This record gives sequence, C-alpha cells and structure tokens, in this order.
Amino acid sequence: MFARHAKRRTINTEDVKLLARRSNSLLKYITEKSEAITQFNVERKTKKKKKLEDENKDSLEPAEAGGVGNKN
Repeated sequence: MFARHAKRRTINTEDVKLLARRSNSLLKYITEKSEAITQFNVERKTKKKKKLEDENKDSLEPAEAGGVGNKN
C-alpha cells in the first residue's frame, strides 16, 4: 500500500511500521525486531570488513618480510 503510493515495488520496514502504527504493542514489537536486524547487519558488515582487511594485510606481509630487494 505505502510502497505502491511511493511508486516502489519493494516493501521496506518503514512501510510495515506505518501499517502497524495504530497498534502500539505491534508497532513496538516490529520496531524492536527492525532495530535488532539492523544491528545484526551492521555487526556482520563490520566483521566482514575487518576480515577482508586482515586478509589483505596477511597477503602483503609475506612479500615484505621476504626481504626482496634489500641489500646491505
């Protein structure tokens, strides 16, 4: 309903909250679940980014530690 009004084909969490706004308990439940999902996604994204940075760091260290090009 709200997605169609906004000329979208997908429904987002805000659309669901708008539909549930007349029932305080339902709105509270949906809001809590939405925040939990958002927090989970942020944590997963942070872990994934950190893992990629660690992998990139690890792949660069062996080349630097090999001493290629160092003459004393």
